[in-house]
Amino acid sequence: MEDTEFYSKLREKVAGYTGPYSDYVLLIPDLVALVARLMRDTRVHSKHKIYLGAALAYIVSPIDLMPERIFGKLAFLDDLAVLVAVLNMLLNETDNQIVLENWSGKADLLETVRNFLRQSDQVIGKARLEKILDYLGVRKPASPAGV
Repeated sequence: MEDTEFYSKLREKVAGYTGPYSDYVLLIPDLVALVARLMRDTRVHSKHKIYLGAALAYIVSPIDLMPERIFGKLAFLDDLAVLVAVLNMLLNETDNQIVLENWSGKADLLETVRNFLRQSDQVIGKARLEKILDYLGVRKPASPAGV
């Protein structure tokens, strides 16, 4: 999944996003690369790898609860919400250092996860987010990691 061609295509796809959450959306390629690395990290429990894999499957799946053809670039927000929810679960249940060692993005990962989770209900709607997470078998935590 860390294929540079895939990463480049994903980077191109989100590059044109200029909406109100563009700082978050532009991190999607780095978050996908992080998830791919975590799936290969032997220190990550297999239970978490299942959730990470489900998140990746949702990202690449043509079946989307917020399809791009209807929502335009705003459709990236549900992908982002799934990535952040799964990463938050991992951060709550695993040594944060493992996650941070796999992070190559420029943004502060922990702060980004916390901030987006605080806003996620507003961003894509509470019912829609819960539906997506239920579909993946992931529950949105009551509070973001470390908050």
